[in-house]
Amino acid sequence: MSENTTTQSNTAALVELDPSTLTVDTNVRADAGLTPAFVASVKEHGVLVPVVAHRAEDGTVKVLMGQRRTLAAVEAGQATIPVHLVATPEAADRLARQVVENDQRTGLTETDRAEAINQLSLLGVSPTRIAKRIGVAKTTVETTLAVKANTTATEALATGLTVDQALVLAQFDGDVEAQEQLTAVALRSPESLAHEASRLKASRERAALVATAQATATERGLTILDRNPAAWGYDGDAVAVAELAKPSPTGPVALTEDDANAVYVGTDWSGEVVHSYAVLDWKSCGYSRRRTSGDYGAAGGGLTEEQKAERRAVVENNRAMEAAQVVRREFVATLLSRKTPPKDAARFIAARITGHAYQVGHNIVESIRVAKGEDGPAWARKRTTDPTMVALAAVIGCIEADMDRGSWRNRPSGAGEYLTALIGWGYTPADVERLMADTK
Repeated sequence: MSENTTTQSNTAALVELDPSTLTVDTNVRADAGLTPAFVASVKEHGVLVPVVAHRAEDGTVKVLMGQRRTLAAVEAGQATIPVHLVATPEAADRLARQVVENDQRTGLTETDRAEAINQLSLLGVSPTRIAKRIGVAKTTVETTLAVKANTTATEALATGLTVDQALVLAQFDGDVEAQEQLTAVALRSPESLAHEASRLKASRERAALVATAQATATERGLTILDRNPAAWGYDGDAVAVAELAKPSPTGPVALTEDDANAVYVGTDWSGEVVHSYAVLDWKSCGYSRRRTSGDYGAAGGGLTEEQKAERRAVVENNRAMEAAQVVRREFVATLLSRKTPPKDAARFIAARITGHAYQVGHNIVESIRVAKGEDGPAWARKRTTDPTMVALAAVIGCIEADMDRGSWRNRPSGAGEYLTALIGWGYTPADVERLMADTK
């Protein structure tokens, strides 16, 4: 074994050694944490920080500090690595030094890493090349550059958020309340961030639809009401057109929306925009009441507080289910993009085919498109496609096709088993989805 040696002192020397000839001594690390990204980095750049080792009496070189670097170099096929040879320490001293080294080593912060990637990009290095040089996925580089291009997202990194979390905040530029809410979720319960973001997006979309409808109503000369005059318990000045009548030669006739001078615009349980037309100062308009407020208080006429609370819960859960569907299907698409099936996929497929044959057989080709967003037959014909993944996509697609905003209540066939399987494969469900998952 040849050694290129640079003497450092009477007791230490810097040498280049074949990593496969080194012996990894007892180490405080139970797991070396040898990730593909780290191995790729060592293969690209070599070992930049010398490994610390000592030569035993039998001539073998034993690694004191640098277990992970040594193993990565062997995996990467490096011919030699720099090794700092020191005097043989006592066992207690050796382990103590390892603890100190690992405890005091401080990695780059998210902000530092993002800035470095951005600087590489400014120097003209492509995302693909950056990913290879620093040993990360190309998507990570692209996400980081997107964050650095957004002031809000860049500032979010400084609060302790990851790049991926900061990019979520960037979608809510200008909405300080939403950003503060998402930041709190990211720091307190990061696994729920995607669901919270989806819920806020849906809420923002509903608000935009309502604002558009209100603008149209204002252009028609209608006064916008902040409460629904047709709702139980309304005590405002407006009266719903359904409760009013106008005179005619043949007697009082019911009002229509064309007779209204005010309107409440909101969304119903399904998320659709609804208009509740009414009249302000109806007596001056010459109208009369068709029903009195007392009529609503008759037996069966109104909702109890318990019924109103139940209705509000239904509305909220329906909306939460819609928001969760977006996150769930994104997870499924990523899951089905893998080259190998998840654990117990074959067992899950078999259970669905034998226990829910009609559901699986119904429109199976379109179901693959629902689950994976890709043409089923074309995907299945690819030589690189695992047949088990095709079957899994078909089964999942059939289940997803039967799921909607009300699934938390009516639980479509197999929905509980499906959600439980997704959780086992790494999916974090929304609270409303947990109502469906089998917990037995």
